[in-house]
Amino acid sequence: MSRFFSDRAVRILALVFFVTTLAFGTGLTATWVYFSRLTLKPPDVPLPEQALKTPLPASTVSPLLVQHKLDLPGRGEIFPALSANAADYWPLAVLTITNQADTPVMETVSAQVPGVSLPSSRTIIIGPRETRALHLSPELLPDVYSNEEIQRTVLQVRAVDTMGTTAFAQDSPVFLHAASDLFWGKKFGNAQYIARWVTPHDPSVLRIVSSAKRANPKSRFAGYNTTNPNPSALAPQVRQQADAVFRSLRQSGIGYVSSIFTFGNFVGQAQRIRFPRETLSLNAANCIDVSVVFASAMENLGMKPVIVILPGHAITGIRLGPQSTDILYLDLTVLPNGTFEQAAARAKYWLAKTPPEEILTVDIASARLLGIYPMPSGERDGVRSKS
Repeated sequence: MSRFFSDRAVRILALVFFVTTLAFGTGLTATWVYFSRLTLKPPDVPLPEQALKTPLPASTVSPLLVQHKLDLPGRGEIFPALSANAADYWPLAVLTITNQADTPVMETVSAQVPGVSLPSSRTIIIGPRETRALHLSPELLPDVYSNEEIQRTVLQVRAVDTMGTTAFAQDSPVFLHAASDLFWGKKFGNAQYIARWVTPHDPSVLRIVSSAKRANPKSRFAGYNTTNPNPSALAPQVRQQADAVFRSLRQSGIGYVSSIFTFGNFVGQAQRIRFPRETLSLNAANCIDVSVVFASAMENLGMKPVIVILPGHAITGIRLGPQSTDILYLDLTVLPNGTFEQAAARAKYWLAKTPPEEILTVDIASARLLGIYPMPSGERDGVRSKS
């Protein structure tokens, strides 16, 4: 009997050991599966669109299969007054990269004109058998607006691959124009940029406005503001203020001097234009120079001036109300001896003899809405104030 219980106890113990071992093994297996799913499964995050379209670049692509070509579409000429949004302008350079390999290539392209621009940098992926063209227009430094003559400088372009190896490097001569040089473009496509020369806060313009205010009846310059409830009273008020500014310019002794010549490859489409400070300090101006002075004074008073470009000539004008389509036009080349009435009559003459399709009106208020603001003047004024 004791042996029977002994054998039975052994079998029970064996069974308990087996069940315990099986349960322990099953638990370990379940735990491993749980934690492996928890820690080893990558997060379900969508990849960027470019990564979905382009496989990761290989670092083993031979440099012989990646070609670079640098072009200067504007012959390397930089006009500080213009921006990339100008109708007829160009990027400073275009770098074309051709990948002839069967795998993609990643490169970081940098461009800078030392002392003239900030450095720019851009990383791109060129797919297999793909050609990419990059427009390079580094942002100009504020000091370029103090430049008074065309000068030669250098554009530095570099391309570096993912291993840090220089894949392309080229220094190209470029030319920085004076801040006062305007590239009009074909058929005056960039004419709206004349608004950059309209500088209502220039100290010289403020002095003209102050002088005109003293010449105005009751020494009051209200712009378009009026206490007269009759809308028709506004136009005479605008004419009166325009006449006062005209008389102030005449008292300054401004006389006509032709000074449009500039250098470079675009002399037929570019022009040197004086800023109001220069015009008023020298008392010398051509038609466009004196027009931007008058427009600057009018804009300073909160009114809406226009500059009209005609074949071989320019006149100015002022809207007779904030929403008015009526414009008082003036040809200020009658200065210093002509009268306000003569300036209005001569402007009327030019408009009458010019075909409508050859008259281009630049509305300064509209140019401001397009983001065309006055040229930065701090550095420029600092240089010229010494003379």
